[in-house]
Amino acid sequence: MPLLDRVCSTCNGKVGLLDEQLCRSGIEAFFRTYLEIDGRKQHDKVNPFYRGSAGGQRLEMVGVNQGTGQDVLLELVGGNEARELRCATLVGEDDSVHVITITDGMTPEQFKKRVMDIGVKRFKTADFSAGPEEMAWVESLMNALTYERRTDWKHSTVGPIVYGPARIKFTVTSRYFRCIAKIGFHYFLTKMPNFRGDEFCFTNLREFITNEGDIDKCKPFVNYNQQPLAWQLRNGQRLSKWGHILCVETDYIQLRAKVQLFAGPEAQPHVYTVLLGRNPSLIDYSEAYGDFFAYFPKTERGEFDGEVSELIGTRRSI
Repeated sequence: MPLLDRVCSTCNGKVGLLDEQLCRSGIEAFFRTYLEIDGRKQHDKVNPFYRGSAGGQRLEMVGVNQGTGQDVLLELVGGNEARELRCATLVGEDDSVHVITITDGMTPEQFKKRVMDIGVKRFKTADFSAGPEEMAWVESLMNALTYERRTDWKHSTVGPIVYGPARIKFTVTSRYFRCIAKIGFHYFLTKMPNFRGDEFCFTNLREFITNEGDIDKCKPFVNYNQQPLAWQLRNGQRLSKWGHILCVETDYIQLRAKVQLFAGPEAQPHVYTVLLGRNPSLIDYSEAYGDFFAYFPKTERGEFDGEVSELIGTRRSI
């Protein structure tokens, strides 16, 4: 749903980093990879398992190799398929462990700089992980380091490897929650056309979204809980597809939005409640609207990635 004539170009530029962090460093980055969502063609492709974005860190996924029983770093490559992360694991003399992700196109000079940035002069061991077709290139990166002793590559001779269970860690800043607030605010304005967004009641929210701040400043505006939104689609189905659930509510006291991103048949993520501001109306009435933004399966995507369904339970009373 386009938000026309509501956001100036200056503010739109400020909040671009918020979208970038949410899509590339939040748990949403995992689901985008899992569902093979490519995003806009004009945007640079970023693998969230190798680098973070806009101040957020890269996704860290650790799984158990069922063949060896060892914990290994993983990257998701789409659907349920994962492989070991292409990286170097360095163990310092003080037994500190440092992981350097080997990004696409990395040069020996770039790799050496990453090692020097760690600040450790000597390492006990340096283990590299890469696919068979990448060995020659990764070995060229190894030549940037000085070794007392080197061992040969170990080639896997087994078939497909099962990893699991897996643990995923994502590290974000206030930009992540400011983006959640922006999404809720944007959706509120599309469903409540009697508001423009520049009203006094939204002053604190606008300042929160557009200005950098500590993560503790997010609490008055964004809350979350584990309870899923129990709204039902008008076609009678309950999340047979993956998608986003957005709802807005007004009562005599407050204006609110609820945001649940990448809810689906196999997951019920956090529901975020965005406290938009006090209701300036002197009339006691309530409204509530909701939509499910569902993704098509990858094989069915064409000009559009999905469709929007109105949720049962929308109301207006006065």
